[in-house]
Amino acid sequence: MKLREEIEKYKPYNEQEEKDKQTMLKYIDTFDDVLTRNNEFGHFTASSWAINKEKTKVLMIYHNIYKSWAWTGGHADGETDLLATAIRELKEETRSKKCKST
Repeated sequence: MKLREEIEKYKPYNEQEEKDKQTMLKYIDTFDDVLTRNNEFGHFTASSWAINKEKTKVLMIYHNIYKSWAWTGGHADGETDLLATAIRELKEETRSKKCKST
């Protein structure tokens, strides 16, 4: 699985990231459905930060279920390329939306 290879290559910034990395690798080795919502214990998702060219603003989306503001993102739904998932979710969540600008 390419995702496993990408996680193996990741150089953790600190001890907690190393623990998280090991947990993700163990999870991938234990379950064959970590990229779908079918896994009752959890699954991989992807998210992104969208900023303007001047790096003075960030796009946030209001999450109706959690009643809070967040960055864009969502479920992999079987997609093995989490970058593609993040881009897809950004497009889906910002398409035809009325944005509040400050």
